[in-house]
This record gives sequence, C-alpha cells and structure tokens, in this order.
Amino acid sequence: MIHRPSPWTRTGGALLAAAALAPAAAAWYLFAVLLPDDAERHRSYTAAAPCPATSPGAAVEECVRTVPFTVTGTLVRNAGKSSEFRATLDGAPLWSGEVRFGGAGPLLEDLKPGDRVEGTVWRGRVMGLERAGVAQRSSDKPRDDAQFTAAAGTFAALLALFTAALGALLFTGRRATLALARSLFLWTLLACGAPAVLALWTGLAWWTVPIAAVPAALFAARTLRRRDPGGAPGFAGSRLPA
Repeated sequence: MIHRPSPWTRTGGALLAAAALAPAAAAWYLFAVLLPDDAERHRSYTAAAPCPATSPGAAVEECVRTVPFTVTGTLVRNAGKSSEFRATLDGAPLWSGEVRFGGAGPLLEDLKPGDRVEGTVWRGRVMGLERAGVAQRSSDKPRDDAQFTAAAGTFAALLALFTAALGALLFTGRRATLALARSLFLWTLLACGAPAVLALWTGLAWWTVPIAAVPAALFAARTLRRRDPGGAPGFAGSRLPA
C-alpha cells in the first residue's frame, strides 16, 4: 500500500538507504582486497620451496625454512572474545619473537619455558610449530577458506541491497516492517552461510558461493514480500514508523 509519508518517514528512509553504503564498502573490501590477497598468499606458500641449507637466513624469505626454537614463554587464556594464545620463541639469529595461535591445542598448551620445538618460517613469520610429531598451525599461516570470505562479501552486498530497498520503501510511502527486515537478515545469512559450508566441505571454488547465495536470497526476499507486504510470515513485529 502507498500512502503519503511524513517528513520524518522520508528522512528515516533516506538515512536507511544511505546506511547501505557501509555494507557495500565492506563487500568491496572483501571481494576486491581481502579475497585476492588471501588467495595469493595461499598459492605462494603452497608453491614455496624449502630454503637451501647453506643459504644465510634473511628477515623475509620467499622460501620455507625450518628453524629450531627454544620456548621462552607461553600465554593460554580462554576468555571468550578476549582469549589469547601465544608463544614467545628464541631462534636467534634466524628468528625470535612472538607467535599467535587460534587455540590452545594440540601443542601450545603443553609447552613450557625451555622446551625445544621446530618452527616453519616463511616471509618472516612462523607458520606453525612441531614437537615429537605434534604440530599446530599459527594464526599467520595462509588458509584455504576463501569460501567463507566470499560468503561474508556476498552477505554484505545483499545486506546493502536490502537496506537500500527498505529505505526506498519508506521514502516512497510503501509499507515496510521491522519483522520483514529481521526475516530478510536471517534468510540472507542462511543463504550465504549454507553454500559456504557446503563448498568448503566438498572443495568447490569460492565463486560457487555467490552463484548459489544470491538467487536464494533474492527468492527468499521476493517470497517474504509477496506473502505479506505488510509483515513477514511468522513474526509479530510492528511496522516501521510512517
């Protein structure tokens, strides 16, 4: 239904449409910057050859070097978003410093000062540690999970689209509801997340994620809008102010 919107409603719609620039910028960064950079790092690391044993170590090397380290300290703190997992290593003169991990196990939690470990160093960063057959990758090691980056970028792009569309509905006097906005958010999240998980499990390329997610999200949005233009099915949300 179309009605004459109040000045406050038109202002709110315009601000909502303008807010779509934030997720649009996030989508651009994820697809244009982060995804290519991560892909290049993973390809380069996978293709990197071992450093010659006779070559002197440098601060940054394109080859992969195995360095013996002495553990000088560890920090394992499970505290939700404030969790920290890191080890301080001494491998002078080749490499010394702090290495961060994504979790406590399987190696970090058992390390003590004075322990000897072997580390894999590439481009001046430690990719992982190993001791007695137990290995743990560091947070710096390139990951082959571009599917999740593509899912995040696709979600951000669709969020920008739907935010702008809801803003336009308000600005032009068409009815929109908070319940519809919540439904669009949840269905878009599902439409992007499910293909990403499936693609990672099956080894499909990252570009299959947006190919599957975009039509699914658009179909869900069209269905929600057509089934109840004044509110999304299954929700009891109130209308956005008109």
